[in-house]
Amino acid sequence: MLTRKTVILAKIETEYGTDPTPTPAANAILVKDVDIKPSGELVERDFLRSSLSPLQFVMGMKEVDVTFTTEFKGTGTRGALPAWGWEGTLLRACGLDETITADTKIEYLPVSDSFESVTLYVYKDGIFHKITGCRGTFTINGSVGKYLEVKWTFKGLYVAPVDATPAAQTFSSVIPPLLFSAGLTLDAYSPVATAIEISMNNNLGKRTDLNTATGLREIMITGRKPGGSLDPETVTEATYAFWNKWENATAIALNIGPIGSAQGNIITITAPKLQSEGPSYGDREGLLTYQVPFRLSMNSGDDELKITIT
Repeated sequence: MLTRKTVILAKIETEYGTDPTPTPAANAILVKDVDIKPSGELVERDFLRSSLSPLQFVMGMKEVDVTFTTEFKGTGTRGALPAWGWEGTLLRACGLDETITADTKIEYLPVSDSFESVTLYVYKDGIFHKITGCRGTFTINGSVGKYLEVKWTFKGLYVAPVDATPAAQTFSSVIPPLLFSAGLTLDAYSPVATAIEISMNNNLGKRTDLNTATGLREIMITGRKPGGSLDPETVTEATYAFWNKWENATAIALNIGPIGSAQGNIITITAPKLQSEGPSYGDREGLLTYQVPFRLSMNSGDDELKITIT
């Protein structure tokens, strides 16, 4: 069996934990670095006897963790969803709401209730894992001259794997835009940087229930603490006051984009209130740099991060 023969299908559930039956033709997503870890609670039977030999344990509640990486791109058609699998499906299962303006744009903003969920089909060559009730979190990574990548982390309900292989898959033919002319700004300042990371940092909690067959009723998003990091070149405080803004916890606006120029494949990421957690010094080929970890805060609520595809 081959590692490269890995396929992931993803489809939004209309009812939590109920398989919506994703298909290879409509729901396949290009992925790499796939890791799937079913885990269970080992219930020990540690009773006193004359023998020191252990008794067999029994398997308690079970869940599944899935991580993988995708490229980040548009649908290829402005303000329209594709007929094939797309990363926007995964954003919805990570606590973001999808708003489509026909022929114009698709926007994603965080929500604080009515969270959606997704069923993942993971084929590891001839072994098939069906994972229902998945919710997750993500990290967007961008480096100069490369396309944006998204690392996804999902938790879902356990279903026993079986032997199966997928039918022929249909994947998006859209090429992701490269990170050139990225329009990176902090307020009105344009730092010279080579990489940025933005993480949603959702908290994923377990809702347990002794009335369910496995003891696990639901994976829940119970909180979030979005943030990230940036690596700008060091400048004087008069040019841009990185240290002063950290000292005073000053909130500044972040903008990345528009990235790309082809309609339906232009990405813009904005945040109204970025706060530095404290710069540290670095070196980039002899140039003095900062490493700036940051957090993202709300403006009016459920708006600390916005992703727009035009």
